[in-house]
Amino acid sequence: VGEDGNVYEGRGWGKTGAHAPDFNSKSIGICVIGTFTSKLPNAVALKAVKDLISCGVSQGKIKTAYKLLGHRQAKATECPGNKFYEEIKTWPNWTPNP
Repeated sequence: VGEDGNVYEGRGWGKTGAHAPDFNSKSIGICVIGTFTSKLPNAVALKAVKDLISCGVSQGKIKTAYKLLGHRQAKATECPGNKFYEEIKTWPNWTPNP
């Protein structure tokens, strides 16, 4: 997802990702282009991420009762950045326990 609000397709809904060992076969990875350690993605990007999740749920590609995780919960990484991680912890379906 870019801060221009566009969603860029990587592997797509039907493909297994390589973003998080132990989770790849049962998850999708959504990336926002940029570094978000001390700032959030802009409002347009945040809306695009939420809309993408909503689209996935409505199309049956994401379970209604999905668990939302930050990348760092599944792999040793700083991603999605401290500021963005604190933000997604406030979103519906975020879970502290993968």
